[in-house]
Amino acid sequence: MGNSEGGVRQHRREAGDQARQSLADSNQQALPYTAGINQGVRASMRSGDVLLFRGSGLLSWLIRLATHSRYSHAGLVFRYRERVYCLEAVGKGVRLAPVSRLLDHYPDGIFYCGLAALDPARETALGFGFQQLSLPYDVLGLVRFALALIFATRRPVKPDQRWFCSELVAAAYRIAEFPLTDELPCYASPVDLINGHKLELRGRLTLRMCEGEPASVHALPDRSGPCPGS
Repeated sequence: MGNSEGGVRQHRREAGDQARQSLADSNQQALPYTAGINQGVRASMRSGDVLLFRGSGLLSWLIRLATHSRYSHAGLVFRYRERVYCLEAVGKGVRLAPVSRLLDHYPDGIFYCGLAALDPARETALGFGFQQLSLPYDVLGLVRFALALIFATRRPVKPDQRWFCSELVAAAYRIAEFPLTDELPCYASPVDLINGHKLELRGRLTLRMCEGEPASVHALPDRSGPCPGS
């Protein structure tokens, strides 16, 4: 392996170490999230903020292993009236999902990140994301990303109409001229987003049930196929 390839691998390991330390710190800061009640962290979440996920599935484990990180998925916060959603790319394509349901779907953790982007940049990023709704998941892009990790190479990629999770988040803010990472979106992993030093990791969301509400009300009926955060 050449020196340049070794340097890329070393950089990712160091970045992973930083992310693991950030995750350890965030674990100490639990952020109770009550569905349907606009208080606490739920009240402070802004459209355009970023969510990082730690999935428990096999693909999530492989992503965390390959990127030396505990993050396996990423999405954008979107507020509509009193509801809080996550704009994300999953196995069946780009979609919106209520954060309260995702909290039940990701028992290993959802981590809330704020950022200093101004409203115009947030609106541009989300506007771009909404234009991608229903577009398919970028399976080939994920394979390309994996090969880039293995061989420590980056090749130019033609734009397409497919997305994987962190690719979509990175592209949205690059379009908004507020890049979250120096990596090209097609090679950006969830940990690259946090290691770009534009995100402020504020803690781990924990679902707080309303009194008398059954836990099953938050269950997602469909895991939407294979996705990095599954």
